[in-house]
Amino acid sequence: MEILEAIEKRTSIRQFLPREVPADTLDKILYAGTQAPNAFNSEPWEFILVKEEKLRAQLASMRKKAPEQQKAIETAPVIVVVCYNKKFGDEAVGSTYACIENMLLAATAEGLAGVTLTFHGKKIMDMFAIPDGFDVAAVIPMGYPAESPEKPSRVAVRDKTHINKY
Repeated sequence: MEILEAIEKRTSIRQFLPREVPADTLDKILYAGTQAPNAFNSEPWEFILVKEEKLRAQLASMRKKAPEQQKAIETAPVIVVVCYNKKFGDEAVGSTYACIENMLLAATAEGLAGVTLTFHGKKIMDMFAIPDGFDVAAVIPMGYPAESPEKPSRVAVRDKTHINKY
């Protein structure tokens, strides 16, 4: 799949088929993330693959007020918690989100999909034993899509482009 095709095709999916993602496919997706540009060549990201059912259930229970997000966590065969090293400041956040988008585009190219969910606070830090100095950028449920929602329309580029000043 060409890159622009993957960009145009990628959309957030919140329900997945009960089909295992092959390890080599997941490795490709994580590798794509690590190829993202990053400030100071810091590579601030770390990945936690959530496999234990108890942790998956705890994570899903944290989204009771957001049923679509809860469903994504419950049905995804792969859940990636993406963390970043805070010592690199705001640049680490930007770098980590470039990593996440690379992963989502690679997933699209492999016939998978995902959604970026944000979690904050002590509960998730403790749940995954994330050390001091790190934070969670996103939780990404991922797998083969069980839905095909229409991609939302986008505002025309010319309506978002400014020259020299806003």
